[in-house]
Amino acid sequence: MNADVTAAKLNEIALKVWSMVLGLSLKPSKPDPARTEAKVFVLGRVTISGTWQGSVTLGCSQALARRAAGAMFGKPASEADASDIRDALGELTNMVGGNFKTLLKGDCRLSVPEVVDVVPYGEIKPVPTEHQWFECEGGVVIVNVLDASTGRSPWRS
Repeated sequence: MNADVTAAKLNEIALKVWSMVLGLSLKPSKPDPARTEAKVFVLGRVTISGTWQGSVTLGCSQALARRAAGAMFGKPASEADASDIRDALGELTNMVGGNFKTLLKGDCRLSVPEVVDVVPYGEIKPVPTEHQWFECEGGVVIVNVLDASTGRSPWRS
């Protein structure tokens, strides 16, 4: 692994992007897939290719995705439609992935974000066994980095 990657750095990236772009605060929390708002996510993913290969995913509960889209586009959450939600989550995923990419050594490229509208937590592939959970305004955000060579998150203790 050629990145200076720690869970703390990924937390810092997610907290800054969420705060600067949306004006919302994330609070790190323990994973709890049993929570009602954690059962279904809107999920964004970018892949990184080059010297390091892998992906960064960012998912959030549906109601929070709608609030994030409203905040990003300056409208009430109730007026954010499915296209707004996809665009907002794609941009947030792109920002988190792009900031993560700056931790990598060598030449790496970031893909265009892909966004899936509704993903039940148990069907997120790859299954996020090592990821960061956050709470925000009653919703849930998860961030995961997956190293393609190992199929695992590249955390260093």
